[in-house]
Amino acid sequence: MQAEIKAGPAIDFDRLVSSASQLYSLPDIYFKVRGIVNDPDSQLSDLSNVLSNDPGLSARLLKMANSAFFGMQSQVDTISRAVKIIGYKHIYDLVIATSITKAFGTMSNDVMSMDAFWVASTERALICRLLATSFHLREVERLFVAGLLLDIGHLVIYEHCADEAKQAIAISQEQLKPLSQVEKELLGFNAAELGAALAHSWNFPEQFSELIASQDQPQIGSSQEWEVAVVHIAKQLAGVAYNEDAVGLAFAAINPDVRNLTGLSVDICMETMAGVAEKISETLDMILPNR
Repeated sequence: MQAEIKAGPAIDFDRLVSSASQLYSLPDIYFKVRGIVNDPDSQLSDLSNVLSNDPGLSARLLKMANSAFFGMQSQVDTISRAVKIIGYKHIYDLVIATSITKAFGTMSNDVMSMDAFWVASTERALICRLLATSFHLREVERLFVAGLLLDIGHLVIYEHCADEAKQAIAISQEQLKPLSQVEKELLGFNAAELGAALAHSWNFPEQFSELIASQDQPQIGSSQEWEVAVVHIAKQLAGVAYNEDAVGLAFAAINPDVRNLTGLSVDICMETMAGVAEKISETLDMILPNR
């Protein structure tokens, strides 16, 4: 017998966003870095000094500067040099990523394993990075962070609407309906809408809110159509078993307009998932060093 959608008491969306953005407060380092990045008179030394006072972030920054992505010939061993190599925007994106993992670091495992959540989120981030590189997009690292942020709305739903979250998952699985659709019917909003509102409330770059919001219903033809396409593909592929049948099913679920725009194929999806498998452990160590 199929589960029925039984809406509980109405949930005030704006109040949930407001309370969650305060409860899951971002660390001070985020606001300090944001202030420097947004200050036209700031200097690289200002950013280096702030980052040097955060040992964990400094270690991740050096690891990033020495990664194959930046292709440095010699070892980068100082924060000031790392800042010069990586640049303001990439550092700001790294701070956003690490701030989010810290903000939600004490979440319970009642509805979903937090380890599994961050593995899936990191898979999305890597898929975004690999596809952005393959499609020759400019915002490669920003899309990586967008992929990491795609599902933050679910963290709040799992914690504050646990009964409804469990019901939505059960109905989605039994009736083979998209989870976002069931959430909308049950809660009046879905995780993508909630995640986008949270990103906006934290004053993240508006691009993140737009990409999070469009992950389930990509609007091709917008100014960000390629970026929207990438996050939609990442949403569909993350967590899929690495075999042609499973990837083929995920490929079929990708919006046809997205497939046409990008020239995506099952082979490209398979290559991307192989790249994810190769990088996932190293990337998790950078994002969640204490896992």
